[in-house]
Amino acid sequence: MTYRLPPSSGPRDEGVTFATNWGELRTGGWYGQQAVDDCRVQVDGFQTWHGKPAVRIEVQPNDDPLSLNSNSERAEMFSMQDSSGTEIREGPASGLQYYATSYYFPSNWEGQQLPWSAFAPADCSADGGNACNSWSVVWQFYGWGGLAAAQQTMGGPQRYTFNQAALSDGGFVTLGRWTDFIFRVDWRSGAFAIWRRDEGEKRFKLALEGTVPAPSGRRVYVKQGLYRGGRVEGRTDVLWIGPTIRGATFSAVERQAFGTRDGRLDDHD
Repeated sequence: MTYRLPPSSGPRDEGVTFATNWGELRTGGWYGQQAVDDCRVQVDGFQTWHGKPAVRIEVQPNDDPLSLNSNSERAEMFSMQDSSGTEIREGPASGLQYYATSYYFPSNWEGQQLPWSAFAPADCSADGGNACNSWSVVWQFYGWGGLAAAQQTMGGPQRYTFNQAALSDGGFVTLGRWTDFIFRVDWRSGAFAIWRRDEGEKRFKLALEGTVPAPSGRRVYVKQGLYRGGRVEGRTDVLWIGPTIRGATFSAVERQAFGTRDGRLDDHD
């Protein structure tokens, strides 16, 4: 794990408090990195459908940079930071915040988030449950919520879920194409909303909303990359992530992340 990484210094729209810049920094501007090697998080020239630099994330079997020995594997960036290098953690004082990002999962993506029943006849209760660990989380509000991109049944379709809740459009992952997301979180109440726009679409559609009370006495921070269970049968997973933004309004994070001004179908902040 490395931390106190340099913040990005690129131009930011008004209202934007964090913005990655993968064209400027190898670590994008994140505060820290959890990966067994720098090659697991690298800019390889691939761009988003909006022409923005993307970062390639790779996780191989036994990639355990934190040496947890708990059958969990990862390559993640963690904690947003302001332009002065101060780490950003979320709590009631954060009020209403918006976050924008985008994902590209290749056609051979095989993320899994399976129940223990999928591993029968294995004894999943043995070894603290490590024999059947299965998840593929690509965004974490650590300690509060997370976005997964995975199949929930063996051989089933790849779907996005947030805190295990399905998106209203079915949540199907559009393999081989980019998908843009914008999150809105009111850290005072835990009320949230998620908007989605697939490559080629003009406007964002509301995909999920709800309320999950923020943990009392604990500051939440963002992690992004891939955090997966170790029951992967020797699989290596690769995905790409576009710019990641935090800001005060929907329009501010949309412009900074994607360079668009198309807004939402409900069209209000």
